[in-house]
Amino acid sequence: MKHLNIFSKPTAIFALMLVVLFSACRKNYDLYNTNPNALSPDDLKKDNLGAGTFIPTMQVNVFYNFKKDDWKYQVQQNLNADAFSGYFAPVGFGDQSNANYNLNVGWNTWPFKVAYEGIMGNWKALKSFASGAQVIAVSDIIKVEGMHRVTDIYGPIPYSKFGVNALVTPYDSQETVYNTFFQELDNAIKVLSDYVVKNPSDNTLAKFDLVYNGDYKQWIKFANSLKLRLAIRIAYINPGLAQTKAEEAVKNPYGLLTTQADNALVVGGKGVVTNNGLRVADIDYNNSRMNASIESILKGFNDPRLPKYFQINPSAGFKYDGVVGDFKGLRTGIVMNNKTYETRTYSVNLNENTPVQYMCAAEVAFLRAEGALRNWNMGGSAQSFYEQGIRLSFGQYGLNGVDAYIADNSSTQASYTDPTGVTANNVAAGSPLLSTTTIKWDEAASKQVKLEKIITQKWIAIYPDGQEAWSEFRRTGFPKIFPVVNNASGGLISTQTQIRRLPFSDDEYKSNTAEVQKAIALLGGGADNGGTRLWWDVPNKNL
Repeated sequence: MKHLNIFSKPTAIFALMLVVLFSACRKNYDLYNTNPNALSPDDLKKDNLGAGTFIPTMQVNVFYNFKKDDWKYQVQQNLNADAFSGYFAPVGFGDQSNANYNLNVGWNTWPFKVAYEGIMGNWKALKSFASGAQVIAVSDIIKVEGMHRVTDIYGPIPYSKFGVNALVTPYDSQETVYNTFFQELDNAIKVLSDYVVKNPSDNTLAKFDLVYNGDYKQWIKFANSLKLRLAIRIAYINPGLAQTKAEEAVKNPYGLLTTQADNALVVGGKGVVTNNGLRVADIDYNNSRMNASIESILKGFNDPRLPKYFQINPSAGFKYDGVVGDFKGLRTGIVMNNKTYETRTYSVNLNENTPVQYMCAAEVAFLRAEGALRNWNMGGSAQSFYEQGIRLSFGQYGLNGVDAYIADNSSTQASYTDPTGVTANNVAAGSPLLSTTTIKWDEAASKQVKLEKIITQKWIAIYPDGQEAWSEFRRTGFPKIFPVVNNASGGLISTQTQIRRLPFSDDEYKSNTAEVQKAIALLGGGADNGGTRLWWDVPNKNL
């Protein structure tokens, strides 16, 4: 377990690569104004080298999965969104941590830090040295993919004025950030669409691109799909803009992610050595376990994705489908008074080289299902896209039995039993914490019932992306994620509504003080704590 050493490790990302390619300082000045200095500007412009050296760095920092400093994913996501999403539960940190809303200031600055050092700094450097608009367009798409995750953690962030001032950077409201995202995606889609018509065989970015191997048409598909995701995200707060952007995305002639081959995956190689950060946190550090919520939902649905997602615990006394052992999860915020929880539960079914997933075709189908439910023109019905999403998810994991699964109209979320016998942590049948939603589509059901089906299945399909799952839970209230057992927030965060955001980075309070103080006013009247809702997170979630 390495969390005790996290803050003694160097904070430079890719230290060796940076020395050779584009070393950057990590003080506040350079956080907002990172520039490469290892190679001359002329060298960096040759054969798009300036672009190529920054693209993979940006890609592996969206979810930190570089081999060096592989602990960073743990503080970037695993100790916040992964736990808040209902996918995982932290272990090994004692009884006072993010798991019970005693928010750790040191941990919670890292989503901000990784993004601005690894994504924004390298994006700014790329724009200074890249010779092709098409490469800048790809970097803009990666930037939106990475930074929408950051604004969905904190709310207001420094964005539109990034790099303008050497010493301070003002924050934008989340509404402004989202509007800028749409502008950037629209521009990137146009630039790439024009480029592939004129240069259909160009693949020079292939030697650097860890996601689509330099295929610009695939980047257009991903940009359209990301645009659809962000449109759905703002559907409650700005339904008019949401519908416009969603329908634009669907109608674009290059299309969306619709097959397994379209899935946006970060695959190590091309000189970049990766290590799946979630696997590091869960297995190498022994700091994370299956969450009780995902155990309850997958077991209740008899879902065959369960053994694809998690490892079985071989402890005596457990049995699953005739095999000695079981899949057992933990409630978040429980009292960790012994090691029994660590030995009776187990976690992810990943290896070091498992690619990190930005987005999959199954998610896109569920996005279109919700859009159709809202009477937007998505090119099909809510039911057709809902069932397509389930089929795509099953296909992604090579599973059979999808027809029977889709037809199941009786299975519901299962009760939960604490693996060590602490009855206070149990969730019994009939509890209001358990959902009664079933899998089979019911056209006669209310829109809210249909939405719960869509979001619950999307939540299953986008595993293990805890950040996106947490965002969708906050936006819709679905699926039913068990609340923390012990709430140590001192009343700042409601147990019932659960945590809504992380406070602003402590580093920003120290080095960008005036601007982060102004940013508090952009929270819509809420304080800088975990109980304040984001701009798109409206209390009334009725369709």
